[in-house]
Amino acid sequence: MSASVYGIDLGTTYSSIARISDLGGAEIIPNFEGDQTTPSVVFFEAPESVVVGDVAKRSAVADPDNACLLIKRHMGTEYPQDFQGEVYSPEAISALILKELVRVANQESGGEATKAVITVPAYFGAQERESTRQAGQMAGIEVVGIVTEPVAAALSIGARSDRTETIMVYDLGGGTFDTTVLKLGDGQVEVVAVDGNRKLGGADWDAALVEMIVEKFTATADVGDEDPRHDEEFMIDLRLEAESAKISLTRRESTNLRLAFDGTKSTVEVTRAEFEEATRHLLTQTVEIAERTVEIAQQKDPGVSVDRVLLVGGSSRMPQVTRALTEQLGWQIEDTEFDLAVAKGAAIYGQAAVDEVIMTGDESSPVGLSADATPRAFLPGASATLNVQNVLSRSIGVGFSRGVDDEEGYIRFFAHANDPIPLDPDPIEAQTLVPNQTTVKVRLYEQAGERESEVVADNRLITDAHLQLPTGLPEKSPVSMSAQISSEGIVTLVATDGVSGESIELRGHVSVLSEEQVAAQTKVVESLALRS
Repeated sequence: MSASVYGIDLGTTYSSIARISDLGGAEIIPNFEGDQTTPSVVFFEAPESVVVGDVAKRSAVADPDNACLLIKRHMGTEYPQDFQGEVYSPEAISALILKELVRVANQESGGEATKAVITVPAYFGAQERESTRQAGQMAGIEVVGIVTEPVAAALSIGARSDRTETIMVYDLGGGTFDTTVLKLGDGQVEVVAVDGNRKLGGADWDAALVEMIVEKFTATADVGDEDPRHDEEFMIDLRLEAESAKISLTRRESTNLRLAFDGTKSTVEVTRAEFEEATRHLLTQTVEIAERTVEIAQQKDPGVSVDRVLLVGGSSRMPQVTRALTEQLGWQIEDTEFDLAVAKGAAIYGQAAVDEVIMTGDESSPVGLSADATPRAFLPGASATLNVQNVLSRSIGVGFSRGVDDEEGYIRFFAHANDPIPLDPDPIEAQTLVPNQTTVKVRLYEQAGERESEVVADNRLITDAHLQLPTGLPEKSPVSMSAQISSEGIVTLVATDGVSGESIELRGHVSVLSEEQVAAQTKVVESLALRS
């Protein structure tokens, strides 16, 4: 086997790192504390030093202003954070987590690996995926691929027979939720449909539990006119207690919390029934998304039925999840290594890339691939060939106007969520709006919400450019737009003036940060002393 490549599950609340062992199986590399997961928390203890993980999470209680949590929810967006006099992008903060994961893994395993596959939620779009890659670059990692979490989870269980199975992956992580229907068998992975909500996750259950606890505490404790919600230190401490309480409620019918505020102490009891009632609206959202994903899969592949349902993500352990999917949808649920399956699957995927096992439809692997690759034995229960066929996570379209006075415009989509990629859509035939129009502004958009919408505000501008037109063109002169979407999800749009033949090309694989900004943030990350 060639040099190791790590599989990294860069999670919203917890992260983990895995590799393929000398025996050919995927294994998690524990951190210095012996834990298999590491809190995705960064604490800036000084201008020149940073702490990642458990210590950072505990330090956040005493000094919340210098702690950063849940940064994954802001990947691919402009969300600058100021710590110790330095401004950090979400990519740079994520890079610190990645860098420490790799540093500890190398020290614990005695290796010097620098290659890694990093996972992302299935519902991440082009910008979030590119931002994740840039975070790896800032961390000094050679990112050999970006793979979606459900594909990684499916790879972690292997293919148990030559028979192809249809699998639903229900992935409720700390900060994101998505569902994926895919076909898996003998090393072949075909994604059929994806759906999800990038801002729904276990952290929302935690927030609901925190609110319930605060209400119970203020009702029983003598706090006068003071509202504990306004005490940041109390609330951060409570959030940590609530997370532990949520874990306890997966095993017990009730739990007690001893709280103190402004000299007042009180014990609060929370029952599982109360917690489930307070979070019923959140669970309902996940069930609706799961149903919708199956409906999409059946529209694409009539007659398809789900053979297995895999629960992934730490928050999927909650008893209400299994009960809802069983009672409401009639599914038989199969547990996985909730917190570890994704990292293990990423390691399998990554080792396939560096060992040049055939891979097609890979979301973003720059590795050269060989058709005559030497067979490898590390893919459990399957042949050596790893073939991944993916789908587009979000719809892609172009901005248009209905007329000269239409200031808002609308989006015409040429590719839709869950279309198989690579994709070569039909050309869009457009026209100029006015006589003697000198330019056409071409705007490329990606769906931003859960559902496709032609309203411009419901979409995210990826990139735009101006096509220069010959002077004297009459109104309704033809402009043709042709697009291609690669297996990596890279969108290329060419707009051509039908009279002169002049054209412009837009590429949709963009990120919030420019190359110069990435270089600058990389220097900042490199200058910091890291510890766990």
